[in-house]
Amino acid sequence: MDVGFSFGEPISVADVLRGLLAGGLRTPPDDEVSYLIDEDGMFEWRSAAASDVDDVISRLADKRWEDRVVGMTLLLPGGPHGGDLLFHPGRTSVSFVIAVHPRLLPGSSCFCDLGWYLARLVPLLEPLGLSEVEALDTT
Repeated sequence: MDVGFSFGEPISVADVLRGLLAGGLRTPPDDEVSYLIDEDGMFEWRSAAASDVDDVISRLADKRWEDRVVGMTLLLPGGPHGGDLLFHPGRTSVSFVIAVHPRLLPGSSCFCDLGWYLARLVPLLEPLGLSEVEALDTT
């Protein structure tokens, strides 16, 4: 399950992450920040102390990673639900991979409540030049 967001112009990793955190998203409550800098195509996630979140954001935003995938695990407001926010090379597309306690549609045992995620993410990303949203949920 994931949601893809496209932008007309390259976006700033730091601006997006800081905007999402200011808009109510948060790191998981285990006193750690999970993040990814895909240096070698192996998608090895790392962790840092939650108190180092600003340093992690600065590392992710470093220009030397512009041609690499970088990301951070975030929880959305209103529950324990969240996922991995991945910034793709070129920084005109971002994916939110719903991987942390997926919120399912009421009465459904397998389909994600994509509308719930979109209602929380789109208003925060739209001011940054959001031009397209694509959602995918398969069983």
